[in-house]
Amino acid sequence: MALPIVLAGLAGFGMGGGIIWNKYLRASKDTPYDIVIRLNSLLALRTTGWEIALSENAIRFGQTEPTSEGTRGLVVAVLGSYNRGKSFLLNLLCDTKLPSGNLVSTEGISITIPKNTAENIIFIDTAGTDTAIPKNELDDKKATEALLREVALHLSSFIIIVVNRLRATDQTYIRQVLTRVKESKQDKDIIIVHNLMDIETKKDIQDVINRELINLFEAKPETMKIRSISEPVKFYRSENYGIALRHFILAKIDSPAAEMWNRQTIDAIMIILQGATNSKRNLNVIGETISFVNTKLSQILINENSQDNKVQTEQDPNTLNIVLSERVVMEDLKANPTPLKLSLKLAYDEAGYFMGFDSMDTGQWQPLYSVYEYNDEICAIIELGGVKSESTRVTVIAKGICVEGEREDFKLSEQRPTVHHEKIPYGRFKLNIALNCEVNQEQAKLERDIGMYKIRCPKRKDTPTVLQ
Repeated sequence: MALPIVLAGLAGFGMGGGIIWNKYLRASKDTPYDIVIRLNSLLALRTTGWEIALSENAIRFGQTEPTSEGTRGLVVAVLGSYNRGKSFLLNLLCDTKLPSGNLVSTEGISITIPKNTAENIIFIDTAGTDTAIPKNELDDKKATEALLREVALHLSSFIIIVVNRLRATDQTYIRQVLTRVKESKQDKDIIIVHNLMDIETKKDIQDVINRELINLFEAKPETMKIRSISEPVKFYRSENYGIALRHFILAKIDSPAAEMWNRQTIDAIMIILQGATNSKRNLNVIGETISFVNTKLSQILINENSQDNKVQTEQDPNTLNIVLSERVVMEDLKANPTPLKLSLKLAYDEAGYFMGFDSMDTGQWQPLYSVYEYNDEICAIIELGGVKSESTRVTVIAKGICVEGEREDFKLSEQRPTVHHEKIPYGRFKLNIALNCEVNQEQAKLERDIGMYKIRCPKRKDTPTVLQ
C-alpha cells in the first residue's frame, strides 16, 4: 500500500512509532483527498504558510510504518484546465468519491491513492487553471499555479491530460506540456483522456473522434486485450512534437456511449499504469515537493528581510504547516508577516508555465516578444526599450533566434531612492525563440525602431535536384 510510504515524508514520522497524530487531527480540515498540501498562495508564506490536510483514511493507514521494501511506485500527474473533469476521472480510477462539478475546484497539490485497485500508484492533482480570483490576487494566483505545474511535472513519472471537446486553449495547453516534457529530457508516458461528458450516443462520439482525434491529432486507432473484458479495448495513438501519445475516450455517465467506452477506458489505463515498471520512483512526494519548491522560491519571491534573498521552507513542528524556515517555531505565525513580494523577473508562456527558469537561475530576465508567420518569412518583434544597440547581440540559426544583452539600471546614482513601484527589469537578459520551420539565416535582417527590434527571417526554400 502506497499511503504509509507517502505519509513517511511528513514531519514527526518515526517518533513513538508513527506520526504525531493528535497534531494532524487538530490541524487538518476535512478533505476528500488522501493528502492535500494547500499550496494555494505563494504569498501565504508571509505568515501561516501551507497547511497539510489528511483524510480519515490517511490517518487510519498512517499508523502503519512502511517497510524498507516496496518504497517505489508510480506517480501520475493528472493535468488539465479548470472544469475538464479531472476529479471525475480520479473517482473512476481510484474508486473514490471526490466532489466534482462546476462549483468544485481542487486545492494546491492533492494526492489520491487507489482503493484496492492497484499497488504503489499515486495520483497528483493540482488546482485547475482558469478559476476566478479577486483581481488584487491575480499575480499571486498566476505565479502559484505556474509553480504547481512545475511541481507536478517534476514529481510525476506518468502524465494524464484531461480535455473535453477540444478547444484552442486545450491545444495550446497540450503543446506547452509536451514542450516542457521534451525540454526536461525525462522520459514520461503521456495519456490524453477525452472526457466527452455531454455526449450520449455512439454516433456522436465517433463524429468527435473523426473530427478531433483523427483530423487534428492525426491519431490512428489501435486495440489492446484485457482479461476482464471480452472484446479488445479501443484507443488511439498519435505523435506530437516527437512524443508518443495514447488517447482514450469517456462519455456521459449512464449513456449508450458510456456503456461502450467508459469501463474499457478505465480498465485499460489502470493496466497500462500497473505495467509501467520502468517509470517507478521514490514515493516520498511530500519531502520531494518541499525540496523542489525550495530550489525555485528564491527565483519567484523576494524576501526583503534577507540580503542574499534566501527563501526556504520546512515543516513547522507546532502547526505542521509548510512555512518559511525563518518562521519555524514562532509562537504566532500570523504575527509580524515576513515582507515577501513576487519577483519582477517572472514571465509565463501561453499555458501559464514559467518561462526562462534557466535564465532566472543566473539572474537574467527575458524581454517580451511576438512572432508572426507570413507566406515567405518569419518575423520576430522584441521589446527592448532602454537597451543600447552596442550591448545587444542577435544570432539567427536554422530554426531559432537568440537575443542577448544588458539593460542598465535606470536608478543608478549616488543616492539610493525609495522605490514605490518597480516593474522594469534590468541587468543581463537572454531570449531564445524556437521557430516552427527552417529559415535562411544568411538573409535575415534586423531593424531597430523606437525600442523595438524587428528580425525578418526568409523561409528556407528547398531547391529540387533533377537527376538525369
